[in-house]
Amino acid sequence: MHVFNDLEGLRIACEMEKRGEAFYRNAARVSRKREVIDMLESLAEDERQHLREFNRLYEEAARSRDTFDPYDDESNAYLSAIAADIVFPGGLMALRKEGFDDIHAVLDHAIQSEKDSILFYAELARMSGDEKARGTFLEIAGQERAHLSRLTRQKESL
Repeated sequence: MHVFNDLEGLRIACEMEKRGEAFYRNAARVSRKREVIDMLESLAEDERQHLREFNRLYEEAARSRDTFDPYDDESNAYLSAIAADIVFPGGLMALRKEGFDDIHAVLDHAIQSEKDSILFYAELARMSGDEKARGTFLEIAGQERAHLSRLTRQKESL
């Protein structure tokens, strides 16, 4: 079982954003509708901006102290299960079933990913024993909630 701590949680946040950006860029390459391609490229850029911010938070945390206490065994098992399937389960193949050119399917996929991410960060915040790390995870969850709200409004406007 993987052992999580606060710094590892931030590293995973960075990895999730990298995967999200790659997912959207790859989906944009195979889509044939300009409207969908533009939306996917915009989503990829959002993920890239999040990655820059989360990298900054990671570096700040890494400089702040030398050691990070590991989470308890139950928390580790739970976070391992969430992290294993959090970013775009099934990847492009799952989206392919719904259609790369279906803007509703793409938005549904993106919305679900944001919901999963928010859950993950909220759990990291809950399990953290460090007040500053907890605040960082809540900040990340807040950024993801704002992204979720924007995606939801975008879908409702179609």
